[in-house]
Amino acid sequence: MTKLNKALMATTAIAFAAGLAMPAAAKKKDPSKAPKVVASGKKMKLKLYGQIARTAAYTDNGSAGGFSNSENGNTSTRMGIKANGKINNDLKLKLRYEFNFRAAHENRPLQNANDGLDNDFDIRWADIQFHHKRFGTVFFGRGDGPGNSSSQTDLSGASTGQKGGGEHWDFQQARFVESNSSANGGTRGTQRINRKFTNMDATSRSSRIRYDSPSIYGFQFRAGIIDQDGYEFALWYKGKVAGMKIKGAVNYSHAKQGLFPGEVQAGSTATDTEISLVNGSISVQSPWGIGVSAAAGTNDRDKAQNVNNAGDGKNPYFWWAAIWYRAKFFELGETRFKYGYATTVNNQNEGDVGRIHGFTIVQQIKSTGTDAYIGYRHATLDIDTPGGTNGTDANMNALQAFVLGFRARF
Repeated sequence: MTKLNKALMATTAIAFAAGLAMPAAAKKKDPSKAPKVVASGKKMKLKLYGQIARTAAYTDNGSAGGFSNSENGNTSTRMGIKANGKINNDLKLKLRYEFNFRAAHENRPLQNANDGLDNDFDIRWADIQFHHKRFGTVFFGRGDGPGNSSSQTDLSGASTGQKGGGEHWDFQQARFVESNSSANGGTRGTQRINRKFTNMDATSRSSRIRYDSPSIYGFQFRAGIIDQDGYEFALWYKGKVAGMKIKGAVNYSHAKQGLFPGEVQAGSTATDTEISLVNGSISVQSPWGIGVSAAAGTNDRDKAQNVNNAGDGKNPYFWWAAIWYRAKFFELGETRFKYGYATTVNNQNEGDVGRIHGFTIVQQIKSTGTDAYIGYRHATLDIDTPGGTNGTDANMNALQAFVLGFRARF
């Protein structure tokens, strides 16, 4: 073998080795979507995902103001793992495990700096799922109930900063403060905002057995057994009508108190209290980026007499409405504008009427899967009697909040 042949063979070997080591040209992917970073081989494929969501807010209750830096109550910091594999050509097995970890809880009261709510950890999903092409899906474990988010259907793309018409989470559990001391015998009364407002959504992350039907003309039926003796039924829709995107849901739930978001516990009777909940929402987006969303609901609390709003037929109810616009003004991504109004009546006590309105602007940064947002909220509360000593009504100062936040997904 000549020196030239040896040199050619050596060069070829080096080039071949370099070719093996060099990765193939990858397809161009949307950087806003998290890649599949972990794979477990042919049997089950794994995907790691998560997000970090933080909010800074300045809240003023008419008597004092305060700054907070915490988790985003609309969408928390979380991490999870998904796995999926094929049982046969028609049936797939999927697994999901997801948990929250909050460095500063959004439910920390504004007045309390050390209340044990930092570094909070809880499991959102621990679920086994069977997906069939023709017969639907069965969920077995902990996760969303059939009607979860049925009070929050929204195509605005602004829910990172503002769910529904406006939620109480942005106020960091601040308290309404009485504008005078007349109703409490010389002491200004206070009322926690989170006890006065709710969107009466269905069951969130709970232990359940859930069935989702296949989608038929955009409609999907969902049903489930929640915890030990609760049950829930929901009808969902997602589709287009006359060029309009539409998403909506109606839901019925029945369970022991403690399963529904935004509930107010009824003291010693809480474990014996049953709630029947009816709620729904709808969102419509036009081809021009303008849209509207709305929701309403009520619940029937089966309580002992004289406990909060029990015994006289005055059940709590809520409604909210929002208008929004989304368009792409910058290469960064879409810009979304949203204004909403929400009211809750009789949530903790008869005669309570809470109102919130506000706006949010969300800027999508598509290259990094990030949303940045700013917003303003204004909340008022009317109450018949706050438990004062002289039986007069109380006038409560309004609450205001200015918020700034980010959510980054991976």
